[in-house]
Amino acid sequence: MNKRLIVFITILVSAALLILTGIQAYWIHSAVKLRETNFQRSVAEAINNMMSRLEKDEVARQIKKNEEYNSLLRTIDSLDYLIYLESEKLGIEPDTAGSFNYQRQQEWSEVFEDNQWKLVKKSDSAGIKFPGSDQNFSGNKKLSEYALQLNRKKAFLLNQMFDEMFNSPFAPNIENRISRGQLDTLLTQALREKGIRAEFEFGVFSEARKIMVIEKNKGFQKELMEKGLFFRLYPGNNYSAPDYLLVWFPGQTRYLLVQMSGMLIVSGALMLIIIIAFAVVIISIIRQKKLSELKNDFINNMTHEFKTPISTVSLACEVLNDPEVSKTDELVHSYIDIISQENKRLGVLAEKILQTAILEKGQLNLRKENIDLHTIASDVIRKISIQVEIRDGSITTDFRAANPVILADKVHLTNVINNLLDNANKYTPKRPEIRVSTVDRENGVLLSISDNGVGISKANQKKIFDKLYRVPTGDVHNVKGFGLGLSYVKLIVEKHDGTVSVES
Repeated sequence: MNKRLIVFITILVSAALLILTGIQAYWIHSAVKLRETNFQRSVAEAINNMMSRLEKDEVARQIKKNEEYNSLLRTIDSLDYLIYLESEKLGIEPDTAGSFNYQRQQEWSEVFEDNQWKLVKKSDSAGIKFPGSDQNFSGNKKLSEYALQLNRKKAFLLNQMFDEMFNSPFAPNIENRISRGQLDTLLTQALREKGIRAEFEFGVFSEARKIMVIEKNKGFQKELMEKGLFFRLYPGNNYSAPDYLLVWFPGQTRYLLVQMSGMLIVSGALMLIIIIAFAVVIISIIRQKKLSELKNDFINNMTHEFKTPISTVSLACEVLNDPEVSKTDELVHSYIDIISQENKRLGVLAEKILQTAILEKGQLNLRKENIDLHTIASDVIRKISIQVEIRDGSITTDFRAANPVILADKVHLTNVINNLLDNANKYTPKRPEIRVSTVDRENGVLLSISDNGVGISKANQKKIFDKLYRVPTGDVHNVKGFGLGLSYVKLIVEKHDGTVSVES
């Protein structure tokens, strides 16, 4: 799969995912709006039900008051009858005995309000006076003490009834008709009957007085007026300015989202799975493409690496088999030595490839033992120093670790140090100066190998430990290799619970 096709597929699927995400977001937004509409409808139904209950309670109170008036009037009628009987005994005219004098007193004051003078009632009282014992009736006869008591009682009852009728306002202030606690209880009950358990604030606004007369909690007047739902209290009362119940739900959106959480989580999870799956597929395709390129480079490098010793061995064999070439013992020994060296070289190359295959399958078995890191490093330095000295280079050591004994596999640790020193030598164009140092670290030793080589760019520093990766140098690789050395180093070090890093 070429690069253009990968880019085209990535753009196409990304666009499809963006459109799908947009549709999903629009659908969720629409679902939330629908929930809000249903929520407000349920709230309106709940509060209307509550209003009906308030109206029924008001009617019940009026009926009860009428029953009280009726009972009072029946009592007065009974008193009238008793007074009538008593007056007959005394020979007094019934109308004279039962007559009374009704008096009503009102007090008014003048107040300047709304740029004009108005009369405001300050008090309103009513009273009834019956004939007393000091009053004379026709026939110069007085009521008995019993009749006077009945008259006084009748006067008291009538005074009470008329006082309540004239002094009680026809439509009292709303705060006198219902309390904050009653509203809170009724609202909570009505909303829960509709399955609504969201936190709410409420207030009662008086149209006549232009003030909030009842509030659940102080400090929410602005929100109630701007965002609250309005409902008229006691809508059947058309004799006075209306009062409005305002209800506001501070966490309405959060409450609705919680109600939809199951659907939102499933929807979000599906979208996330699709996005992750797409990302994994694209990353896998890109990695496979890079791996294919690396394998092609590996095959090319391996072909060149194997071609040289094979050609050398083939040429040596041809010389030894050529009858025209005189074969002295020195010549035969020389060509056999060449064949032996090239054969060893082929064996080393094959061993590297086999080691990589073993590591890839996870079949590496370490034989750990207590070994001296300084001793292992010194042995490797001694073997590779000849190659460094041939190029007029040098290797210096600075072993400062006080406790260089570590638990490690001797063979693999030797290979690790050898690979690092070999890279330091190969990638230094002239006169390599290699320095090997150690220092103590908690639970281990820090081994550092530095050189004066060509260096590595930051972009390539993250990749040099990847298998088959080689720092690109164009079409020509002056330094031969498979790109397996540092990946082997990283794996072995990590198998020993260590870390490896590079600085340039």
